[in-house]
Amino acid sequence: MSEINNIDDLFLFLNKFSQKKTKLLFRGHKSSEYKLIPSIGRYNTNRKKEFTPNDEIKTLKLFKQKSYPYLDKNVSKLELLALAQHYGLPTRLLDWTWNPLVALYFSVKDDFNQDSAIFVWKKNFSGQLNPEFDPFKIKEIKLYIPLHFTKRIVAQSGIFSIQPNPNCEIVDNNISKIIIKKEMRLEIKKSLEKFGINQSTIFPDLDGVGEYVKWLTTNVH
Repeated sequence: MSEINNIDDLFLFLNKFSQKKTKLLFRGHKSSEYKLIPSIGRYNTNRKKEFTPNDEIKTLKLFKQKSYPYLDKNVSKLELLALAQHYGLPTRLLDWTWNPLVALYFSVKDDFNQDSAIFVWKKNFSGQLNPEFDPFKIKEIKLYIPLHFTKRIVAQSGIFSIQPNPNCEIVDNNISKIIIKKEMRLEIKKSLEKFGINQSTIFPDLDGVGEYVKWLTTNVH
């Protein structure tokens, strides 16, 4: 396990993963203690009764019913999951990105007085991006890129993993973890801003612009 303790370590990280020719996925966590568990699994830990796949399906149907006026009428189950995730519903999707800068940003985005982490997954994508499968019947981890992209997914170079049991942590020998020391969080965020990676570019809407301007006026000058 490697660590980013100073600005030299940061540039070594960027240089290493910008030169990689292998296929890699990245995910940033604001806490190095967080595990690779989808939001529905994390949601389950706070419930007295386990949220079963049948419960998930019922919730997704309810989401579709309530959001019907705003949806493409031919939206697939996978696309519906992606939209539900995008709008805050706990799902079995786990967000990843092709872009190490995006993962780095998510690891330091929020104020947090603990070490952060980036997960790097060396993954063979060949034949694994077929959007035609039932997310509630899979037997192994699948990858999925939504066909109906939102601006945020495009900006974040987003891709999802889906696993048979969303209550469990993803464990894979091809996943490595990089610790970002808490003293580096603000410095990294300022460095990313110089690279054009900030709230307004990662979240390309008025909410993102507002948060970016607020951060600029309190941290940069």
